[in-house]
Formats: sequence, C-alpha cells, structure tokens
Amino acid sequence: MPLFLNQEYPDTFTRPVLFIDFELTGLDVAHHEIIEVAALLSTPPDYTIANSYYAKIIPTHTETADPRALEVSGYDPSKWHDAIPLRQMLLELSQFAPACILAGWIVQNEWNFLISALQQENLPFFFDEKLLEVWSLAYAHFRNDPNMKRLNLKNTCQALGIPVTRHQPDSDNRATYEIFKRLTNLDK
Repeated sequence: MPLFLNQEYPDTFTRPVLFIDFELTGLDVAHHEIIEVAALLSTPPDYTIANSYYAKIIPTHTETADPRALEVSGYDPSKWHDAIPLRQMLLELSQFAPACILAGWIVQNEWNFLISALQQENLPFFFDEKLLEVWSLAYAHFRNDPNMKRLNLKNTCQALGIPVTRHQPDSDNRATYEIFKRLTNLDK
C-alpha cells in the first residue's frame, strides 16, 4: 500500500506534487515495463518547479514488449547506452520526491507501473494513495467545448497554446504541468 495509509496523515496541501510520465514497453503491467521516466517536483503553495528528474531504464524483457509501444516510445538499444537499472531509478525517485502526491495526464498508468516496480524490487512506497489526474481537470474545462472532439494531451495542448512533442516523457510531462497550472489559474 502507498506510504501514508498506515501512518499519521501528513498535511495534504503542504506536500510536494510530483508530475510524472513514463514510457513503457506496453500497457499491461503484468508483462511490460518502464523504460523511461520524466518527473517534475512542484511545491505548494504556487506549485513552482523545484527540481526535475529524467532517466532511461534498462529493459529486462524486451521479448514481451509490444512492438508498437517500442516504436511510439522511440526505444532503440543504441540510444539506451546511459540507461540505469529499474531499482536505481526507484531509489533515486524516492529520494527525489519523498512524501509526494503523484500527478500526471492519466497518472493511473504511472501509478500501476510504479506500484508493480516497487513491489518487484521490494522497496517501500514513497507517495500518497491519492492521485492528481490532469486529464480530469481538462475534461471539466472542455466538456461543453464543441471544438474538442477528442480529449487527449495533444488536442488539449493545441487548444491551450501549450507546446508539446508527443511521447517524449519530458515534453509530455512539462505540457501536463502547464495544463495543470493553466486550468487551476496558477499561471496568473
């Protein structure tokens, strides 16, 4: 279970929010794995970016990867020469953002893969059981907009004038953070 379920609950609105985005070898947490991570650590009350983290992770089971996922993520073994082991990334991320709230575009995917990876490596959870999903904010904002036919990151960025290069986790994550700020009026 996430960190705070069995402990005294820390003050929600003073904890850092970790915007996180993974690239994966597929969407099935039982068969696929994290191969790239980008994270932005933001701090209340104005949620400015305090720090950033990026890593490529050494895949251990490319034979189970979805070829389309590898194509979308741009995975190429020759570009992964500086990749680190999964355990190292998890340890670095837990030190980077202890006691955080996870946030992302559709952060449930990252949540599922992060929980699986932490359990696989027998490491403790370092984040809250609550999630801040930016897609939900965008849904509420665009629900009556006749021009928004498909609510996804690309279309949301286009509608809000936020630049993004899709399926590059740092770009996707920064765009998600900017959408969060814009839709919560923190950019003013």
